[in-house]
Amino acid sequence: MKSLIETTQNHYPKPLPCNTTTAAASNTTTPPCYEPTSVLDLRSSPASAAGGSDSVCGSVPLPDDPSLPADWDSIICYLTDKDDSAPTLRSIPQFAPPDTGNPNLPPFPPSVDCYDQPPFDFDPSPLDFCGSEPASFDRLHLEQLIRAVESVESNEIPLAHVILARLNHQIFYPVGKPLQRAAFYFKEALEALIGSRSPISTALTPIETVQKIGAYKAFSELSPIFQFANFTANQAILESTDGFGSIHVIDFDIGLGGQWPSFMQEIAMKCRSAPSVRITAIVQEESVETELTREILCSFAREIGIRFQIEFVDLCSIRLVGGEAVAVNLSPSIFGRIDGTSFLRLLRRISPRIAVFVDAECRREVAGPPWFRRNFIDGLEFYSVLLESMDAAAAGNGGAEQMRRIERFLLRPRIFRSVAAAGNRSLLWKDLFSGAGMSPIPFSEFTESQAACLLRRVPARGFHVAKRQATMMLCWQGRELVATSAWRY
Repeated sequence: MKSLIETTQNHYPKPLPCNTTTAAASNTTTPPCYEPTSVLDLRSSPASAAGGSDSVCGSVPLPDDPSLPADWDSIICYLTDKDDSAPTLRSIPQFAPPDTGNPNLPPFPPSVDCYDQPPFDFDPSPLDFCGSEPASFDRLHLEQLIRAVESVESNEIPLAHVILARLNHQIFYPVGKPLQRAAFYFKEALEALIGSRSPISTALTPIETVQKIGAYKAFSELSPIFQFANFTANQAILESTDGFGSIHVIDFDIGLGGQWPSFMQEIAMKCRSAPSVRITAIVQEESVETELTREILCSFAREIGIRFQIEFVDLCSIRLVGGEAVAVNLSPSIFGRIDGTSFLRLLRRISPRIAVFVDAECRREVAGPPWFRRNFIDGLEFYSVLLESMDAAAAGNGGAEQMRRIERFLLRPRIFRSVAAAGNRSLLWKDLFSGAGMSPIPFSEFTESQAACLLRRVPARGFHVAKRQATMMLCWQGRELVATSAWRY
């Protein structure tokens, strides 16, 4: 896909081979290839798990809710395609919940819109929007959208309202080419930012939570992004905590916890005695998602026979215990909840053996003051490329319905969050880690080779693994989609 703005072309190395050898001095060979996956076999009932009496985490029932399906366990098993003959499943990927707004921008007066939030499961009709036939997406629409962005940046909010209202009378649907769909969602997010529409609610009902799980699963099946992110992060933590019987992971972006079953299984396989894993998940408040995450991880820990504990706390309630190997799992979402100075103090207090940073948006870091237009266009370009890569992976697999679900429950909320944060200062997270006295950890040859092997399961060509200094990236056609780096004191 052609870039929306002129940028310097990056040259990435070719995909790594699946069998590589280390330097001649080591005289060792990389272990045979395997496809790294997360294990998540959700049983119909936690009580049916074999063994597991050593788990320190009990079964936590979901809260009573009239909208909760009568057979919750059956729905969960259906969503994960349970197969008793195969105890492994693809991981449930994760996203942080969208922010509710941008505190750096003043409140804007609401304006009248010609339609409420658009439907998603529909057969497009030419008269669905405002009673007029929608125009095909073209360069003029893109230019109008960018003009509205410039108006917001210059605080000409009434002008932005006028431009967006004009777009709404000739608006394109969230169907068609990747750029058209991405532009539609970014237009919606801009309207939410200036008050033309309500922001997306962060509170999900049980039914919406089930639908979100289904979207996660569909995303994981169509794209290698989450397998790559989970595997590279887990492998770095495993190697840094090797030899410890008690591991404490502080996760600032746990989502539904799909990263951790494979991690726990690897720990159980490596330790002769019963290992102990403790996860501290940093959340703003507990919800249906956190209860479901607790139930999934505790049930799995009982099945594989490890001592496990999980706590959901706020930033001020992190509890450290002597003798544990501490690892930190981070994403850019942390910088929306804590400023750089506070982050440095927190990191020094925790003093982890390793801090893993997974960047799922790969926003280009540019020093200097925030620039709303630049960040908006960068985000629009990123999500256009992301949708393009997913369309390629879904081609011929009947993935149209899956794509609609993914865009509705995962990408659209992420885009709203991205636009809400576009006016904030772009934190140079590498400088933050360096400022905390940490240095990057190179990934092992095993991690590199197995990350490349993971792409063998993806039928679409165009994905490849790249390496820039100590950062590993999954790219599509030369544009990074997710980047993982590891840091230590």
